Amino acid sequence: MPGSIDVPVCIERLNSTLHGVFANLQELSQEVERIWTLCDKQKRKPSSRDLSQLRELIDDQLLGRGTCAHGSGVVMEPGELSDQPMYLEWWRLAGTEKTLPLMLNFNQRSESFYNYTSMPWFSGPRESGKGTVEGPYVDLYGSDMYVLTCTIPIFFNQRFIGVAGADLPLHQIERVLISCLMRLPHEALLVSATGRVIVANTADWAAGDLALRIMQSDGAECYPLDNDMLGWQLVCLPQPLALSAA
Repeated sequence: MPGSIDVPVCIERLNSTLHGVFANLQELSQEVERIWTLCDKQKRKPSSRDLSQLRELIDDQLLGRGTCAHGSGVVMEPGELSDQPMYLEWWRLAGTEKTLPLMLNFNQRSESFYNYTSMPWFSGPRESGKGTVEGPYVDLYGSDMYVLTCTIPIFFNQRFIGVAGADLPLHQIERVLISCLMRLPHEALLVSATGRVIVANTADWAAGDLALRIMQSDGAECYPLDNDMLGWQLVCLPQPLALSAA
């Protein structure tokens, strides 16, 4: 197949793409830690106003060239701020050169109360101390798109204080990831830690399909990505890609 690549090269390129996403989250996490350190020296509790300092960094990441994220920011552990019981500093794209804040309902008496503490992208890093990727799922409260949500925990003095995260629209990151899979000589799937298809180079599989059975079938070869926060695997099937495309 012209321009084809082998599995190690494909995995390297997939890892490189995802590394950029998590590098941005680490930068956000470090900035929150800096703010908490400064407030600690001033002997005061951080406030939502302190977190507004993140706006410029978030905008740079969302509006930067080559970004895959549609929304990004930080979501704080309840009780960490002096002026808000629950809070997120989260911005989303509104066009090619503009961002808008994500506004959610944190009134616990309301039927539309958004309890992010129970969401896997928040509870996972809080309980494990590691990053995670949730989805694909439909983001009903934010972008109303099929997304992957990447998050990493933020710590201050070894205490969990929240997460830094980004929403990746599946249609956008799919274009980046599938360009690599399409250069493999055989059918292949990129599968999440829960066994759901992220992208595939064959029309036989759609995003969100459960692939656990095919992963355990004869001839399937599974290759974990290097990033242990993801738990993603590249699943290579024995069928030549040319046959499925014919």
